[in-house]
Amino acid sequence: MNPRREAWAGRHGPIPKGWVVHNMNGDMGDNRLENLACIPRKTGNISEVIAPYRARIRRLELQLQKETL
Repeated sequence: MNPRREAWAGRHGPIPKGWVVHNMNGDMGDNRLENLACIPRKTGNISEVIAPYRARIRRLELQLQKETL
């Protein structure tokens, strides 16, 4: 099992058959739970499913960077 699936399953339990875990911000090494989404594999276009989450995470990360400066 890959690290993101392990992280997700450790918190939420078994991943249903046919579902995948994605890193929403696109960084495959960022396996924080708030960056992971478990979605059905057969969604038509996975990028469309996670696009709003990815955009939200990027906005929040930029906001956090500004606050820490």
